[in-house]
Amino acid sequence: MRRLNPHSAAFTLLLGALVTLASFATDMGLPVLAQTAASLHVTPATAALTMSVFMAGFAFGPLVFGPISDRRGRRPVLLAACAVFALFGALGAFARSLDLLLLWRFVMGAGAGTAQVLVLATVRDHFTGAEARAKQSYVNLAAGIAPIIAPTAGVWVAALGGWRAIYGVLAGAGVALLCAAAFGLDESAPPARGAQSLGRTLRSYARVLRHPVTMGYASVVALNFGCLFAYVSGSSLVLIGLMGVSQRTYGVLFATTALGLMAGSLTNARLSRRGVPHARLISAGLVAIVATAIVALALAATGLLRAWLLVPLIVVSHIGQGVVRPNAAQGALEPMPDIAGVASAVLTGLQMLVGAGASAIAAALFDGHSARAMTATMVVCAVGAASIYALVVRPAEQRLPHPHRVPLDDPRVGGAEVAAA
Repeated sequence: MRRLNPHSAAFTLLLGALVTLASFATDMGLPVLAQTAASLHVTPATAALTMSVFMAGFAFGPLVFGPISDRRGRRPVLLAACAVFALFGALGAFARSLDLLLLWRFVMGAGAGTAQVLVLATVRDHFTGAEARAKQSYVNLAAGIAPIIAPTAGVWVAALGGWRAIYGVLAGAGVALLCAAAFGLDESAPPARGAQSLGRTLRSYARVLRHPVTMGYASVVALNFGCLFAYVSGSSLVLIGLMGVSQRTYGVLFATTALGLMAGSLTNARLSRRGVPHARLISAGLVAIVATAIVALALAATGLLRAWLLVPLIVVSHIGQGVVRPNAAQGALEPMPDIAGVASAVLTGLQMLVGAGASAIAAALFDGHSARAMTATMVVCAVGAASIYALVVRPAEQRLPHPHRVPLDDPRVGGAEVAAA
């Protein structure tokens, strides 16, 4: 049967849809947390654990199944991930206790996380250089749409069938994507040499962790995600709690900032295809992220920060995020063609770890009187990302002659020379 051409728009749309599983699984349930809590006879704060355990599964799943995809192939692992997401989504719809729901949510998160990691690895399998960065940008574009529509979709579905219907819809989406991937995607992983073993897996992880370019770029992605997540987690406290914005207006403002991610991704895709060097794009994006975070902190520290100032700053920051992430993610995977699954798992796991930490710090330091905690966390993460790029990634790249034009069968691509440098 004829599979989708990796260069086609349909192929990109399918990969983008697979990436949105996590956003829909988290954001659709946010507006009905209170309803979920009442149904399961727990407090809303306890019901919010459904989000936490999902993200824990999201981080854990790829660490196990990313290496398996390098040895057994992307396609069977991806199909299994979609099936797991669908099955345990359906079980979530019938959960009669919070404990069961938390268990099903953890496994759903593992499925969604594995799917996202395999999307990154699949792009790396098919593309390199500017074309890969453009493809990652278009996949990111789809990921930026989900947070805009998912909360509203959750409200509509819950209005028709309650919070349990949301899990039914998620299960249906998992089945649909399982079928689409089964019929549309071919195997993309390079032929594996040798059998799967714990020792081989650990050596693959060690190889990734020792590689300064891969780990440097992964750290840039993770710290920028921390900057973004500090805003996401603190935005309702600041905009609604401090600035008096209504919930309806908050939804509009949140969607507006998400449009910045889409604009940045689209801009990056077009500029990459026009031959603009990735280093110039990343540098410009990091400058935007750092500058807006510092300005926001300065305004918060002086008591001048208002919603009409914060939101445009975040839009500009998100445009920078949309430019940096696809370039940095591909930069992390580029040197690891034969273990892209492991590299993707490390990238995603580190991203979730830093994002969760930044969110927790911003929430713990929030004093109820100012946005200093949120904006300070953003500054620390943004400056950290820019520093690692300037001090670690660029020097490591420049030690290789023509770093992104080395043939894929050259041993330098595997990281031996860079790691030893």
